[in-house]
Amino acid sequence: MSLDGRFLSFLANELNFELKDGRIQKIYQLTKTDFLFMIRANQKNHQLSISLSTSLSRIHLTKYSVEKPDNPSGFCMLLRKYLEGGVIQSIRTLNSDRVIQFEIQNLNEIGDMTNYNLYMEIMGRYANLIVTDESNKLIDAYKHISPFEEKERTIVKGIEYRLPKDEKIEPDDLENAQQFLESQPEFTYQELIGKFRGFSPILSKFIIKKAKLNGISIWSSYKNAMSQPLLPTRTLSDTTQKFYYFDIFDDGLPKQHYSTLSELLDEVYLETSKIERMKQMSKNIYQLAKREFEKNKSKLEKLTMELDSARNSDLLRKKGDLIVQNLSQVSRGDSILSAMDYESEQTIQIELDRLLTPMQNANLYYKRYKKNKNAVSYIEKQIELTHKLILYFDVLITQIENASVSDLDEIKDELSKLGYIRARNKKNKKGLPNYDVYILQDGTLIYVGKNNIQNEYLTNKLAFSSDWWFHTKDIHGSHVIVKKNGELSEEIIRTAAMLAAYFSNARQSSSVPVDYTIVKYVKKIPGEIGSFVQYSNHKTIYIDPDASFVASLKKKKN
Repeated sequence: MSLDGRFLSFLANELNFELKDGRIQKIYQLTKTDFLFMIRANQKNHQLSISLSTSLSRIHLTKYSVEKPDNPSGFCMLLRKYLEGGVIQSIRTLNSDRVIQFEIQNLNEIGDMTNYNLYMEIMGRYANLIVTDESNKLIDAYKHISPFEEKERTIVKGIEYRLPKDEKIEPDDLENAQQFLESQPEFTYQELIGKFRGFSPILSKFIIKKAKLNGISIWSSYKNAMSQPLLPTRTLSDTTQKFYYFDIFDDGLPKQHYSTLSELLDEVYLETSKIERMKQMSKNIYQLAKREFEKNKSKLEKLTMELDSARNSDLLRKKGDLIVQNLSQVSRGDSILSAMDYESEQTIQIELDRLLTPMQNANLYYKRYKKNKNAVSYIEKQIELTHKLILYFDVLITQIENASVSDLDEIKDELSKLGYIRARNKKNKKGLPNYDVYILQDGTLIYVGKNNIQNEYLTNKLAFSSDWWFHTKDIHGSHVIVKKNGELSEEIIRTAAMLAAYFSNARQSSSVPVDYTIVKYVKKIPGEIGSFVQYSNHKTIYIDPDASFVASLKKKKN
């Protein structure tokens, strides 16, 4: 855990410098665990990102814009009620550990100026956000701990806020630190973590390593570490994204330094937080799509077996015929008729109902034959529908994996229309789908649909018959429209094909085939679920998807 007490102490000082006397203008809830505070301070607008994610809990300023869904939880509404419009008086860590306190002054419900506290506890799966009044009594918390849970402390409305119990040595308490570190010649890094408040494995291992390398005592190495100046650093070679508030890493490692801790955290968590955020938002519909996909695959297997059985109904008719042909050889009460089938030249054993006459037995076989014959048509229709649903949910899974927040909203709308989920409350919904638009240097516009609603709109409504349509060949992916009449340059063809390949199931592949043709040769398939089409008069280009190239393209804001 790089975000230890030492790191957060420097971070709190940095945030206090940037945000002190700033006004909280708006609070958004981005996901179940992520919040964004819009703050006006020092004549600048700041975005304070707060995450209570189990694996990525953190706090820092961010320069990146994110989509802000308008579906706040009850806790977010409470934050808005007490903190929006408030002025930040101070930001600091408490007890040199992973607790940051915001002192905020705001008007209460009757217009009196009141002090509130916002505590952020950055403790992995115990990460929490707690609001208290000026007497430090809890107004509410993101996570509650009842007195019946047998934990070390209780977190419920109305009680006084207390810090997590910690009897470790304060890192800046040099007298007690020296006394402990000189009590024995060697320590394990676990012993340092267990004794010093806010210590992490990365810092403890550094102190022990430097003591051995430089031939100095643990106490001397400790003092050296505690006096290190702020130099936000992260390594560039490790996929684990190692980082710290000073350059704690070996000299030989490729690394990057930052001017502030927020800049460091912003870069480290940019991609991982985006993935985490989308995972949270898409989790339910992704699971639904996977479940329906697997359910329909299983259903198809059963239907195929039923169809094979129903198609064998000719044997039932033959048994009825053989009973009629051998009426003179069978009587009521017989249980078996052995009759020669002259077509196959084999003897067939026919089971009979002893309570029925021979003719009634024959009619029973004819009735079963007719029932099975009718079932064939029904089962074939069910197999056709099940095939369509398997294909639909297979495509939908890819679309969910590549979706933005607004894309997910459109996918939810589509699923609610199909009856798979309840209709959601729509607020200020735009009339047009939220497709992507890229602008090339010559002004050419390329449109990319990332779900069925967007694909349907782009291909069947927005595009002219003379525009160009791109799609991966026999691979699920986006409909890409080039708004241009006449022949396309090689650059435009390759760019559009790149977008089609990148926003498809083949994103991680190479030499991806992409078909392209004029829109007038693209026709929607009647009765199909989703945005499936047929096309002709096409050409094919092979392209290697390149994420950096796609990221370099200029996007137009819708």
